[in-house]
Amino acid sequence: MSYLDINKKIAEMYRQMGYSKDALYDYKEPDENLMNYEGYSKYAKKFNLRKSDVLAIMKVITESAAYQRSSQKSMMATKSSTIIPPDNTEELKQIFKDPEALIQTRQTHEREVADISKMISNGLGLNADFAYLIGLVHDIGHTWNGHIGERILSAIGRLNNCGYIVHNAMGAYILEREDIIDRAIEEVNQFNPKAKKRDIKEFMRYIIDGVVSHNGEGAVGKIVPNEKTSKDMSEEIRKCFTEKGFDRKIMPATMEGAVIRYADIIAYTRSDILDGFRLKDTNGNKIISKFDDEYLSIIGTALAKKNNFEEMLTLENKFLLEMYGLSKKIKELTPSEDKITTEKDKIELERTKKERDLIEAKYKEFEQYKIKYAREYISRIRPQNEVKTKTTQMMQNVFIMDLIEASKDKGYITMSPLMRKTLFSLRDLNVRKIVPYVRRVFEAEDLPIAAQDLVDMFTNVLVETGIAYNSIPEDVRKNIEPAYTNEECEEMKQKIDENQKLSYERKICHYYTKQKPQNLEFTYANVLDAMRDIAKHDIDIAIGEEKYVGELKETYESTKINPIKRKIGEMGKTSETMTYEDKEILLEQLIKERQKDIERAVASKMAIEYVGGMTDNTILAVLIERNLISRKQLIEGYGRAEPGKQAADSGVQTLQKIFKDNESMIYPDDKEDEEISL
Repeated sequence: MSYLDINKKIAEMYRQMGYSKDALYDYKEPDENLMNYEGYSKYAKKFNLRKSDVLAIMKVITESAAYQRSSQKSMMATKSSTIIPPDNTEELKQIFKDPEALIQTRQTHEREVADISKMISNGLGLNADFAYLIGLVHDIGHTWNGHIGERILSAIGRLNNCGYIVHNAMGAYILEREDIIDRAIEEVNQFNPKAKKRDIKEFMRYIIDGVVSHNGEGAVGKIVPNEKTSKDMSEEIRKCFTEKGFDRKIMPATMEGAVIRYADIIAYTRSDILDGFRLKDTNGNKIISKFDDEYLSIIGTALAKKNNFEEMLTLENKFLLEMYGLSKKIKELTPSEDKITTEKDKIELERTKKERDLIEAKYKEFEQYKIKYAREYISRIRPQNEVKTKTTQMMQNVFIMDLIEASKDKGYITMSPLMRKTLFSLRDLNVRKIVPYVRRVFEAEDLPIAAQDLVDMFTNVLVETGIAYNSIPEDVRKNIEPAYTNEECEEMKQKIDENQKLSYERKICHYYTKQKPQNLEFTYANVLDAMRDIAKHDIDIAIGEEKYVGELKETYESTKINPIKRKIGEMGKTSETMTYEDKEILLEQLIKERQKDIERAVASKMAIEYVGGMTDNTILAVLIERNLISRKQLIEGYGRAEPGKQAADSGVQTLQKIFKDNESMIYPDDKEDEEISL
């Protein structure tokens, strides 16, 4: 079917479709000068810095050890070359051969987000260099093994009652602890002695805010900048470590920071697809080998936007609005325990269901035209082996230009409703069809337990050397008995310094000993606040009001939840009879018990943050060296599950649940009072 035939069919459908009366997004001809917008950002000159000053800061960032480490951290999948072969036999050389040289790393992703952010900011007349810098460091706090590492370390933090690991907030800590901010000030002053340190520091503070607020799993509607003080920003960073899921609530302070939120999703949505074509399962088959109909339907919508196929865009928007409206009405009319249903309601419910079925059938017919439209486009691509690259690039450019078009002259960052829906549908499709199958078997089964053992080892070192105890504020230390005397701590430090086999113990001691006191001043307070938040969730899990989602579930159940259940029984209560007052009594009891070992909790927090900074290669090297993961486990767990045969992944399930049935996404922003929030 040619483009002309598809156009005729769509035009006929467009004339027949007369359901939705809602105002639709205006799919007008794109502005020819979209990327040359002469706007003005109130942040563009706020910091009183020259372009050369920004370039100096960029130089400091790209030269930093933290940024260099990100080149050895996985984005979505661990490279074969990262996994250390047990010996050099020809058979094992083939097993560990790296066919995945082009898959995305955390650093290539950071650069892509920086580039996209700069394009969008330039098109909106914002401070493009400022946006570029935020993009460049937005994931600098990420752990090894992508989000898997972050989830493992958060699970360990919960087990040890010391808090959560959130890469956004870790990025802020790394920028301070590794002296990147201080070096930026020095570098700028070398090139521009007149630049004020206060202005440079203020500039870096807003970069940090963009890093902390970039979470792409938060609001998906309009991203509205939220003015805040330095104190507000510091408190947001702290709460990321102490309050479960707090990072999703943070809004950026600047328009440039708001741009990053969308740029991040636009970047990884494309790279995830490309990696899906590159990565192979345990049988050597690619995770995806072609665009199926679900992908083609999305490609068809993006292509319609690229070609300004107005009738197709408007028609799809009409279908979606009508289906969402009918689904909402069905939900309202469906009988429930606390609702009396009249005969009239029952008749209306049946009528509405039939109407929705008719619309859905018509929409499926419409989707076939979208699929044919996409197939026609793909068939024309030359050479054909460039289909995945050129198609994903087309979609990415459509999303970028739509965002610029929709956000122009507004005080927030957004997309047109249909393109926003298309972007997040694409992300959801990747989450279902690619993300569950990129994890190697050993990463799911062996890595969490091994990482927990490594954290315990480093925790012991920080306790035995007195480093954790000395990081607790002096006025608090007076009331805490240290686990070891000064003499015992000094003896342990000397032993570590002299023993070459304890190189990482020496490194972690050196890392925390050289830290400025202000860089660690929040550690103790963070642990205390997190302890309370974790205890609340533990109680809710024990009484069945919440489910544990995360790694190390069996360990969590046996060491934390079962003891709480026994305590509930000792109170003469059951999960059904626990009152709010009972929960508060139990909460205070738990906190009091857990605070008795506050030194170890602080040490565990420090160990988790240190381990989180390791690269994919380093964490595996250390685990093998300590016999926490065997070479046999690596070989046997080297492969990836076949698509459709992977065990359920809690992280993937969470993402799917977040996205599912978000009906508000299709409505224009001015129809909603607040941001559309996942």
